[in-house]
Amino acid sequence: MENLSIRQLNYLTERYEHDSRLQADKDITIAVVKRNPSLIQKADKSLQNDEEVAIACVKTDGRTLRFLGEELRKNVKVVLSAVENFCASFSFALGKARKSEEIAEVVARRGGETIELLDKSFLDSEKIAKIAVERNPKALKYFSERIRSNESVVMQAISRDRTAICYASDDAFKSKAVFEKAIGSYGGKIRITSLTNNTPQGLFDEIERRGLNFSFSAQNLDLLTLDRDKTLVCLKCGEGAIFKRTDLLRKYVLLEDTEIVSIILEKYNLSHSVILAEIKFASENRKVRTLPLLLRATRGVGAKDVDDKNARMYLMRSLRRKSPTAMARFKENLSNYLQDEEIMMISAQADGTILKLVANTKYINNQQFVTECLKSYVVKLSDGAILNGINVNLTYEQALLACQRDGRNYYYLSEEFKSKKEMAVVAVRSAEEVYDKLSDELKNEADVIREKRLWMR
Repeated sequence: MENLSIRQLNYLTERYEHDSRLQADKDITIAVVKRNPSLIQKADKSLQNDEEVAIACVKTDGRTLRFLGEELRKNVKVVLSAVENFCASFSFALGKARKSEEIAEVVARRGGETIELLDKSFLDSEKIAKIAVERNPKALKYFSERIRSNESVVMQAISRDRTAICYASDDAFKSKAVFEKAIGSYGGKIRITSLTNNTPQGLFDEIERRGLNFSFSAQNLDLLTLDRDKTLVCLKCGEGAIFKRTDLLRKYVLLEDTEIVSIILEKYNLSHSVILAEIKFASENRKVRTLPLLLRATRGVGAKDVDDKNARMYLMRSLRRKSPTAMARFKENLSNYLQDEEIMMISAQADGTILKLVANTKYINNQQFVTECLKSYVVKLSDGAILNGINVNLTYEQALLACQRDGRNYYYLSEEFKSKKEMAVVAVRSAEEVYDKLSDELKNEADVIREKRLWMR
């Protein structure tokens, strides 16, 4: 039947559905189901249970496995051919076929939700897991708790896609290698955007256990929607201002979580009016566990303090809106705000040029403050590079950020940072003139040359 012309094959396919003689002919049936696999349903019962016919059918369309009898759906050869054609057809496999390691490997290699249908023994197999995460790192989520805490498997997954950490077991982060890869450790620091609301609790717990700190502004965290236990670690280890503090306080006053309410009141500078509003809310709603904490937080606050705090809140709101008038007033009275870290941080997010104004203060050594300034300042060619004339010890990440914003900042970096190819690439991408100042070795780097050529188009 292999020598049939297309015309002949079309003729047989058209007649097959209504001709019992054709339906009972094995050679014709094989030829027909290769052309139209769904016609296996019309084949003679004896052929519907024939291995050779079945393989010809599922090799063309693996989904037709569902039309075959139970014995064929248990047949390893048949099911293997089906999943190689269409992985999800594994859902129709039965018995011995579902226990086949060869079939499990094909399913794992193809990836997708079908992995979840594998036998529990395969979902607890390091070998199958490694095959799966090599194809799709996020397939880690389908495997057993033991596998999701296996250092080798987890490292393979997050090395290919760091976002796969959200599927790792909490115990996985007890491994130093997994922990450092997950947080993108650089010089003992947690890299920017390493933490999200989906980050496993185990990673947060390990951060606390190791006594590490991180900047809220550098991470993708929303404390209002974050799990309670993760929020607790964040409030203990996080540094800098947090957004929607009032809403966060209300949430945990409502839940009567004295531990979190106590930390918010102690660590963050809330206005007297906010605390009074929470006292009223707690009283009206009988939140008797958190009410004493709120009452203690108001002790010793007088009318003048309230006025000062209201003025402070007005300035903060204006700075958040990046009001030019508020920024000018802030710069004129800078000395009055140097002890107010929250206002200083908000001003850095509004106008990074204040970095030059605080060059002789403690803020020049505040990593979060410097980072916010580098993020927010507006590049003006007439003003020169922001790092010009400033003595500041930048981290590698900050140096990259400075060069991304304005390539001319490259001139004022340490020799160590200047020698890095990545730094040169970023600087030339931002400012063509930097290329002429590079070392001969960097000028000959392919990535640097490519950035230079982009300016010439």
